[in-house]
Amino acid sequence: MKAVSARPAVDEDLEQILAIEAQCYPEPWTEGHFHHEMQKAFSRMMVITDDDTDSVILGYIIFWVQAEGVSLHNIAVDPKWRGMGVAKKLMHIMINEAVRDEIPKISLEVRQSNKAAITLYKAMGFKKTHERPKFYNNGETAFVMELKSSDLTAIVH
Repeated sequence: MKAVSARPAVDEDLEQILAIEAQCYPEPWTEGHFHHEMQKAFSRMMVITDDDTDSVILGYIIFWVQAEGVSLHNIAVDPKWRGMGVAKKLMHIMINEAVRDEIPKISLEVRQSNKAAITLYKAMGFKKTHERPKFYNNGETAFVMELKSSDLTAIVH
Protein backbone atom coordinates (compact mmCIF):
# COMPACT_ATOMS: atom_id res chain seq x y z
CA MET A 1 0.00 0.00 0.00
CA LYS A 2 1.19 3.52 -0.72
CA ALA A 3 2.02 5.93 2.08
CA VAL A 4 -1.09 7.63 3.44
CA SER A 5 -1.90 10.38 5.93
CA ALA A 6 -4.92 11.69 7.79
CA ARG A 7 -6.12 15.28 7.74
CA PRO A 8 -9.34 17.22 8.37
CA ALA A 9 -11.70 17.23 5.40
CA VAL A 10 -12.12 20.45 3.41
CA ASP A 11 -14.82 21.60 0.99
CA GLU A 12 -12.69 20.55 -1.99
CA ASP A 13 -12.89 16.93 -0.75
CA LEU A 14 -16.67 16.71 -0.95
CA GLU A 15 -16.89 15.52 -4.55
CA GLN A 16 -14.76 12.44 -3.78
CA ILE A 17 -16.44 11.91 -0.41
CA LEU A 18 -19.88 11.94 -2.05
CA ALA A 19 -18.71 9.45 -4.68
CA ILE A 20 -17.39 7.08 -1.99
CA GLU A 21 -20.57 7.54 0.07
CA ALA A 22 -22.76 6.62 -2.93
CA GLN A 23 -20.76 3.42 -3.50
CA CYS A 24 -20.86 2.35 0.14
CA TYR A 25 -24.36 3.02 1.45
CA PRO A 26 -27.91 2.15 0.38
CA GLU A 27 -29.09 5.50 1.84
CA PRO A 28 -26.16 7.83 1.21
CA TRP A 29 -25.78 11.17 2.93
CA THR A 30 -26.33 14.27 0.79
CA GLU A 31 -23.87 17.09 0.21
CA GLY A 32 -25.94 19.09 2.70
CA HIS A 33 -25.37 16.47 5.40
CA PHE A 34 -21.61 16.71 4.95
CA HIS A 35 -21.61 20.53 4.88
CA HIS A 36 -23.69 20.56 8.06
CA GLU A 37 -21.19 18.27 9.82
CA MET A 38 -18.28 20.48 8.76
CA GLN A 39 -19.92 23.44 10.54
CA LYS A 40 -20.44 21.79 13.94
CA ALA A 41 -17.78 22.59 16.54
CA PHE A 42 -18.05 19.12 18.11
CA SER A 43 -17.97 17.22 14.80
CA ARG A 44 -14.73 15.83 13.37
CA MET A 45 -14.53 14.94 9.70
CA MET A 46 -11.23 13.33 8.76
CA VAL A 47 -9.98 11.86 5.49
CA ILE A 48 -7.15 9.49 4.65
CA THR A 49 -5.28 10.61 1.53
CA ASP A 50 -2.30 9.38 -0.44
CA ASP A 51 0.96 11.09 0.52
CA ASP A 52 1.99 11.61 -3.12
CA THR A 53 -0.75 14.12 -3.93
CA ASP A 54 -2.72 14.61 -0.67
CA SER A 55 -5.76 14.73 -2.93
CA VAL A 56 -6.81 11.11 -3.58
CA ILE A 57 -9.23 10.23 -0.77
CA LEU A 58 -9.16 6.59 0.30
CA GLY A 59 -11.74 6.93 3.07
CA TYR A 60 -13.27 9.23 5.67
CA ILE A 61 -14.73 9.24 9.16
CA ILE A 62 -17.17 11.57 10.90
CA PHE A 63 -17.55 11.48 14.66
CA TRP A 64 -18.79 13.76 17.41
CA VAL A 65 -16.66 14.58 20.44
CA GLN A 66 -18.73 15.52 23.46
CA ALA A 67 -18.00 15.28 27.18
CA GLU A 68 -20.32 12.31 27.70
CA GLY A 69 -18.93 10.33 24.81
CA VAL A 70 -17.63 10.12 21.27
CA SER A 71 -20.14 8.90 18.70
CA LEU A 72 -19.30 7.56 15.27
CA HIS A 73 -21.67 8.92 12.64
CA ASN A 74 -20.17 7.85 9.33
CA ILE A 75 -17.17 5.91 8.07
CA ALA A 76 -16.49 4.70 4.56
CA VAL A 77 -13.58 3.42 2.50
CA ASP A 78 -13.42 3.59 -1.28
CA PRO A 79 -14.06 -0.01 -2.45
CA LYS A 80 -10.77 -0.10 -4.36
CA TRP A 81 -8.85 0.58 -1.11
CA ARG A 82 -10.65 -1.93 1.12
CA GLY A 83 -8.73 -4.64 2.91
CA MET A 84 -5.65 -2.44 3.31
CA GLY A 85 -6.21 -1.15 6.84
CA VAL A 86 -7.76 2.22 5.91
CA ALA A 87 -10.86 1.72 8.09
CA LYS A 88 -8.68 0.66 11.01
CA LYS A 89 -6.56 3.83 10.61
CA LEU A 90 -9.74 5.93 10.61
CA MET A 91 -11.03 4.19 13.73
CA HIS A 92 -7.69 4.78 15.49
CA ILE A 93 -8.00 8.51 14.80
CA MET A 94 -11.33 8.55 16.62
CA ILE A 95 -10.17 6.29 19.47
CA ASN A 96 -6.99 8.31 20.02
CA GLU A 97 -9.01 11.52 20.27
CA ALA A 98 -11.30 9.93 22.85
CA VAL A 99 -8.33 8.79 24.94
CA ARG A 100 -6.55 12.14 24.66
CA ASP A 101 -9.66 14.01 25.79
CA GLU A 102 -10.46 11.44 28.51
CA ILE A 103 -13.92 10.71 27.06
CA PRO A 104 -15.70 7.87 28.94
CA LYS A 105 -16.95 5.89 25.92
CA ILE A 106 -17.32 5.65 22.15
CA SER A 107 -20.63 4.50 20.69
CA LEU A 108 -21.93 3.69 17.24
CA GLU A 109 -24.86 2.17 15.37
CA VAL A 110 -24.30 -0.36 12.60
CA ARG A 111 -26.69 -2.18 10.29
CA GLN A 112 -27.14 -5.76 11.46
CA SER A 113 -26.39 -6.87 7.88
CA ASN A 114 -23.04 -5.04 7.73
CA LYS A 115 -20.91 -8.02 8.72
CA ALA A 116 -17.61 -6.44 7.61
CA ALA A 117 -18.14 -3.37 9.81
CA ILE A 118 -19.29 -5.47 12.78
CA THR A 119 -16.15 -7.62 12.45
CA LEU A 120 -13.96 -4.49 12.38
CA TYR A 121 -15.68 -2.95 15.39
CA LYS A 122 -15.39 -6.17 17.42
CA ALA A 123 -11.70 -6.40 16.50
CA MET A 124 -11.26 -2.83 17.78
CA GLY A 125 -12.82 -3.83 21.13
CA PHE A 126 -16.42 -2.65 20.66
CA LYS A 127 -19.18 -4.70 22.28
CA LYS A 128 -22.83 -4.86 21.28
CA THR A 129 -24.96 -3.30 24.02
CA HIS A 130 -28.43 -3.47 22.49
CA GLU A 131 -30.47 -3.30 19.27
CA ARG A 132 -32.67 -0.62 17.73
CA PRO A 133 -35.36 -2.40 15.69
CA LYS A 134 -36.45 -0.71 12.47
CA PHE A 135 -33.79 2.00 12.97
CA TYR A 136 -33.05 2.48 9.27
CA ASN A 137 -35.52 3.70 6.64
CA ASN A 138 -35.70 0.23 5.07
CA GLY A 139 -36.74 -1.26 8.44
CA GLU A 140 -33.39 -2.84 9.21
CA THR A 141 -32.27 -3.18 12.82
CA ALA A 142 -29.24 -1.29 14.13
CA PHE A 143 -26.82 -2.85 16.56
CA VAL A 144 -25.56 -0.35 19.13
CA MET A 145 -21.94 -0.98 20.05
CA GLU A 146 -19.73 0.69 22.65
CA LEU A 147 -16.12 0.88 23.65
CA LYS A 148 -15.61 2.10 27.22
CA SER A 149 -12.70 4.28 28.31
CA SER A 150 -11.46 1.54 30.63
CA ASP A 151 -10.83 -0.55 27.49
CA LEU A 152 -9.44 2.27 25.35
CA THR A 153 -5.87 2.57 26.56
CA ALA A 154 -5.16 -1.07 25.77
CA ILE A 155 -5.71 -0.57 22.03
CA VAL A 156 -4.37 2.94 21.38
CA HIS A 157 -1.46 3.11 18.95
